[in-house]
Parts: sequence; C-alpha cells; structure tokens
Amino acid sequence: MTSTCLITGASSGIGRELALHYAANGWIVYAVARSADKLRELEQKPGIRALPLDLTDNSALQRIAQQLSDDGVVLDLLLLNAGTCEYVDANNLDLAAFERTFAINFHAVVAATKYFMPLLKASLAPQLAIVSSMAHFFPFTRSEAYGASKAAVSYFVDSLRVDLADSGISISLIEPGFVDTPLTQKNDFSMPFLVPVTQAASRIYTGLAQGKSRIRFPRRLSLLLKLLSLLPYDLRNSVARRMKQ
Repeated sequence: MTSTCLITGASSGIGRELALHYAANGWIVYAVARSADKLRELEQKPGIRALPLDLTDNSALQRIAQQLSDDGVVLDLLLLNAGTCEYVDANNLDLAAFERTFAINFHAVVAATKYFMPLLKASLAPQLAIVSSMAHFFPFTRSEAYGASKAAVSYFVDSLRVDLADSGISISLIEPGFVDTPLTQKNDFSMPFLVPVTQAASRIYTGLAQGKSRIRFPRRLSLLLKLLSLLPYDLRNSVARRMKQ
C-alpha cells in the first residue's frame, strides 16, 4: 500500500527537499505552501500534489482539511515544516515582526495540527512531525522573535506528546541547526556547521523512518549548545554578549 504524507512549507528549502525525497521513495505527497507558482513546478514531479494554502488563514485551512477528508485522504505522516525568520532591534521592537513570526511559526502549527491531525487516525502507523529549531537553546542576538517562536513550538510538541500518548500517533520534534536554504542565505553572519538542504532532508527522512521522537542535527552544534546551556546563568549571558560583538 502506498503511504501518504502532507508537508507544509513545501515550496522551498527543507520542505521542498522533503517533498522531493518522499515522492522519490514512492510516497504520495500533498505539498502545501502559499506560492502557487512554485507548487505548480513541484507538482510536475511524480507523486506530488499541490495544495496552495496560506496557513495563517484558519478558515482556508479548515476548508482544505475538510476537502481532503471528504475525498477519503488518509495521512500516514503529517510534517509541519513551514516557518519564517525576522530579526529585530531590541531598542525599537517591531511588534508587527513578532506578530508575523508567531503567526506562521507557532499559531499556524497549532492550527494545522488541529485541522490535519484527524486525517492521521485511519492510518496503521500515523506520524506527526513538527520542525522547530536549535535557536531557542541559546540567547542569540536579534533573535527575540524567532527564538521565542521556536521555543513555543518545541514546548507545544513535548506537551502534545504527553497528552496524545495513548492515541497511537507517533510524534517527532525536529530541531535542526543552520541549514542552507533561501531563508538562511539572507543571514549576514557566520553560520557554524551549516548543513546542505539535501542532507538535512535525508536526515529527517531517516530519523522519521526510525521513529525517533527527537531529531537534532548537526550533532556538533547540538553538543556545543548543550555545553553552553550548562554554564552558570550569568556566565552564559556573558558569553552571549561576547558572541554579539
């Protein structure tokens, strides 16, 4: 039997590579993103079905989920990957930037979980996977909006796993470091242990196939941030300030 997945943020970056990876391995892939043009291009690949959708539009999200349900679609994997990043100036906090960042990085994740998760229930081995980030492990400069949104996502997933422990749904939290995507290519600072996007997609695919509850990579960055988190609080803050300079 052919497996089916739905991937958000599929028009570029990690989401696009994951859509291609799953399709190449024989899955039916519902590719979700706002960019209809990029999805039409992606849909030329066998096994990929485009679903243009603004994930911040709850009414549209509910309508698409209901349409899939009416069509008898059963998801074996729901992979919520869509996200954005905006850096802010602490001396003049841009409230709109916080609203935009949380709208797609957190609120859309919660809404997509609510409306798409019922499509997993008829699967024999249902999986829910949500992409967060290592960014919330350490107080990086100008990351007040992005890091806070990813901290919210990680906590949401961990809490959800507790409450759905008896549901039969396997839940995975994905926390990558820096991945070479159009989003990170806008960064004007050094990104240690940068991972090629194809490699990132392969690691996520393998980790989910193995049923891992938490997928973190690259390991070197994860270990470094863990070590930094063990420092006394004031010393950790001092290190963070030095890294800003």
